Amino acid sequence: MIYDQNPPYPHYDHLPYAKEPWKSIYVFYRLFTTLALVPFWVTYYSILPKRYRPRASWNLRQIVNVNFTRRIFKVTEVAGVTWGTRDPTVAPDKSSLKETRFEWVEPLPSQFQTGIVKDTVPFTRVGCYIWPKEAHPAIQKVRKTEDNQHLISSLDLETGNEDVPLVGIFMHGGGYCHMSAHESSRTSRIPRNLVKRKILQEVYAVEYRLLQHAPFPAVVQDAAAVYAHVVEQYGIKHSKCKIILIGDSSGGNLVLSLARWLRDEGHLPLPHGLLLLSPSCDTSHALPETLSSYIPRPNQFTDYLVDTPEPRALLQRTFLGFKYHVDAPSIEEERRLMEVVHSEYVSPCSPIVLKRWGHELKQDPEGEHEARFTRHIFKRLPTDLRNTRAPENLNVVTAQVSVDGDNPYHKSCRFPKLFGDFPRTLVVCGDAERLVREVRSLVAAMTADGVDLQVHWARDACHDPLMLSEFWWDRTVLEEIWRAVKGWAKGFEGSDVNSKYRDNSLDPNPEVAAALKAGTLET
Repeated sequence: MIYDQNPPYPHYDHLPYAKEPWKSIYVFYRLFTTLALVPFWVTYYSILPKRYRPRASWNLRQIVNVNFTRRIFKVTEVAGVTWGTRDPTVAPDKSSLKETRFEWVEPLPSQFQTGIVKDTVPFTRVGCYIWPKEAHPAIQKVRKTEDNQHLISSLDLETGNEDVPLVGIFMHGGGYCHMSAHESSRTSRIPRNLVKRKILQEVYAVEYRLLQHAPFPAVVQDAAAVYAHVVEQYGIKHSKCKIILIGDSSGGNLVLSLARWLRDEGHLPLPHGLLLLSPSCDTSHALPETLSSYIPRPNQFTDYLVDTPEPRALLQRTFLGFKYHVDAPSIEEERRLMEVVHSEYVSPCSPIVLKRWGHELKQDPEGEHEARFTRHIFKRLPTDLRNTRAPENLNVVTAQVSVDGDNPYHKSCRFPKLFGDFPRTLVVCGDAERLVREVRSLVAAMTADGVDLQVHWARDACHDPLMLSEFWWDRTVLEEIWRAVKGWAKGFEGSDVNSKYRDNSLDPNPEVAAALKAGTLET
């Protein structure tokens, strides 16, 4: 089979310092000045009373870590510099893998290529890193012989057997621009600890295509391919397992999108649980023509996430597959962009989506920012066009479109609730991070929609604290998070937990189940 190997997607071409020599000059300047500030920060916060620190509980290492990372992050925003990435089309050197084993997964089977994943973006095979390197004894995977017959272990994990393994599928964070699923990546501290602490028996870390390689929905295509692979590996009706989708930051956004695709399309069983670690829930915030961009994010000085409006907007436009225009884009193109960015798959907790589903808006409870946003739309238009074009512009930027049954982004509208039928979920978020408000909106919406939900607010923690080592963050806070995760995972033991999802997993679709059993899935 021949796989597409496209050149890197031009996600940074129009950023202010994306071209040499300005790129190198800016990066050197930013790095040099940031390093020069470190001794100043140490001296300043050593003298200053603790109550004047960004958070009184923070030590000097935490302050330096947040300040340093925040300044360096801006390099990505204005120069398109990325770090910790890998070419997703190339397998890693086996000698570099000490804790995991690498495996190629075939492209998403053609039977499943429906909904938002059916796009002009090509389907490709996907690499994944499997934790631990040696399979856990409880893992009873189905292996195929050359004649496509399944070999089943003598221990068949029956429904209700407490030995049913918990298997995770991990989507790493990094704003869809940074990091990798490789075990050396910073975000790999998460699957490493999930296995080391015996919370999960096996974790598949997905090496999905970053923005540099393909726009949306490539990330969903790749995540769905690995999910289908795991379902097949565990053998429908033969070997039982409980699948947990795990994602940190943008990986949490991808988990929400994958779970929605699984629910809306109905090809495969729903996962048993979602573990969302500082999930990004509102991609629309980065686009200056959206309501979210008018709502300031909190905790500017206690988190390393930055908001550099115009460069970030360019990154988000290219992530969603829309090109940059020197001239103003047409109304029709803006309509399509707003339709995608305000879809339940991309920004499930944008104010527009939440209002569409009648949910409480935690970001703007008094509506003051929405009023300012609406006034600005009218001011952008010439006086003589305000009566004729303003309503149209307002509909475009608020994604007020009629539901089209043939539009894959509207499939969620067939369900009575935004998060209806979503599985058991744990949300972890630092109370000092910038995503606090959108995560609160997620929590409120999931609760209202009847999701079995638990939430852990990490004390004085910045964004995605589990990605940080104990040297750079408070060990006590990190241990509190891991105890919450372990306690939540224990809830999957026994036969009664999530029974409706487990029962569905026996027959996700009669035709698909038969194809899985016969080993005749098309790719």
